[in-house]
Amino acid sequence: METYNEKANVLIKNLMELLPSQPRSFDTADNPGFWTNGNEILCPTEMECEILAEFLQDVLKEVSTLTVKTGYYDPFEDVENGKQDDNTGFYYIDFE
Repeated sequence: METYNEKANVLIKNLMELLPSQPRSFDTADNPGFWTNGNEILCPTEMECEILAEFLQDVLKEVSTLTVKTGYYDPFEDVENGKQDDNTGFYYIDFE
């Protein structure tokens, strides 16, 4: 029988599989929607990212040890570090 933690991992895996692998647009002002790079959920705005992260944390907190983290792929930092890619400019949700 699956434990709650295993069910939480399956939920996150299934969610990642349902999300598109690219945004509708790479312009965050052009309603790119939610998408995934396979490891994280990418969000167009900080507010949408925080709302979704809070929801997922509420769903998972009683049944899982997964930690929900948020962050931002800062365009200025990415250019300075030479790490500019499709994630640049998007907020993200990550799970540990």
